[in-house]
Amino acid sequence: MQSAEDERQIIALINRYATGLDTADWKLLRSCWADDVDVDYGTGQTWSSAEAINAFMEQFHTGLTTMHMNTNFVISDAGDGRATGRTYFKALLLRSDGSLFLRADGWYNDCFGKIGSEWKITKRHVRMIASEQGELNGSLTERQTRADLGQ
Repeated sequence: MQSAEDERQIIALINRYATGLDTADWKLLRSCWADDVDVDYGTGQTWSSAEAINAFMEQFHTGLTTMHMNTNFVISDAGDGRATGRTYFKALLLRSDGSLFLRADGWYNDCFGKIGSEWKITKRHVRMIASEQGELNGSLTERQTRADLGQ
């Protein structure tokens, strides 16, 4: 990260991630990830490829209305086209009937790399500090399992 422009592009990248999820624009979401990634949302599952995490996100979010909000962007230069960052988030996931599926608060601990002329997420480890899960239609773990199995 060499400039304020790089920082602005990284913040735009983080917000593009939220927009991709909230609009179910999976191509836009895929544009956020480097091909090889290290992703851990703190659920016991990890992903090492952009294709795998993107496919999981699409399956997991299908049928939900979501709103992801990002704030408190702290971006640091890590030298040679690399940066690190912490972003605070709030996420609200609702079922099609409007009932609560999940409300989550925490932060993204990220690493970014400049690939060609674009910044990409290369590593994301999520620290969730609070969550509330709805009761209807199965648990979060069951939904994750169904998504992992392609159901």
